[in-house]
Amino acid sequence: MPLPTARATCPPDKPILVLKFGGTSVGKFVQNICGQIIPNLLKTHRVVVVCSARSTDVKAKGTTTRLVKAADAVLGEDTGCHQQIVQDILDDHLEAIQENIASAEIRESLSTSLTDVCRRLRVFLEAAEVINEVSPKSKDIIVGTGEKLACEYVAAILQDKGVDAKYVNLEKAIDRHFDPSHLDQTFYDYLSARFAAIVAASGDSVPVVTGYFGPCPGSILYSIGRGYTDLTAALIAVGVGAQELQ
Repeated sequence: MPLPTARATCPPDKPILVLKFGGTSVGKFVQNICGQIIPNLLKTHRVVVVCSARSTDVKAKGTTTRLVKAADAVLGEDTGCHQQIVQDILDDHLEAIQENIASAEIRESLSTSLTDVCRRLRVFLEAAEVINEVSPKSKDIIVGTGEKLACEYVAAILQDKGVDAKYVNLEKAIDRHFDPSHLDQTFYDYLSARFAAIVAASGDSVPVVTGYFGPCPGSILYSIGRGYTDLTAALIAVGVGAQELQ
């Protein structure tokens, strides 16, 4: 199937909206999000999208919950359990790709990319198993894979719908050292400015941004918690001077 020729873009002279979509929305309502909500908003606004990892009605089957389980399984007695978890996550995403993307070219490209993300995660888990250690930083990296998968997926569906979307990975956003025991307002101001600069580099494309922003001083899970995607969306909204965060 040929790709759409007319591409919806972010109008540069319009106010900015930051849209944060949770895991269940990405898992269950992605067609409505990418086919109706975002295209309609692009008529009047610039849009920045921030996504959590895909989930379903059952939290235990959500990507983030399963990645936490995979990290914990590395140190368990059930050898190989973490590898099966990653395979199950990949299979779920590949199935969703087939269901939600019409373009064979986009399906193939995305499937290849997500398969490679999961391959690298398997290698990382195997290394952690060999040294018999999952540090807080390592757990951040493992869990953050969920947002990478989700955001690439959403960006591809937007492209399939004729929207000029770009996947934006924040995992290398932090390029300065901060004392984990003193994460004050200076740190959050820095993050907001960094996120805004990275988002701005998307130009007229609709950036689809990971909630995960890389290993955080003191660990993103321990310092901020699993709600870090909400924080990311709020910091982006401040940094870009958004009219609204939804």
